[in-house]
Amino acid sequence: MSGDKVNIDSLEAIAFDPYTHGYYKVSGRVGEAFSDGKKLF
Repeated sequence: MSGDKVNIDSLEAIAFDPYTHGYYKVSGRVGEAFSDGKKLF
C-alpha cells in the first residue's frame, strides 16, 4: 500500500499465458491508455 492506494509496482503480479502455458512477471506501467496511440496519427 502507498497511503490508501495499492502500489501496483510493488505487487509483483504474475500472468498466465494459456497459449504457451507460461507464467510471466507483470512489471510496472508501460503506457497511458487512450492517449499513447494518438502519437501515431
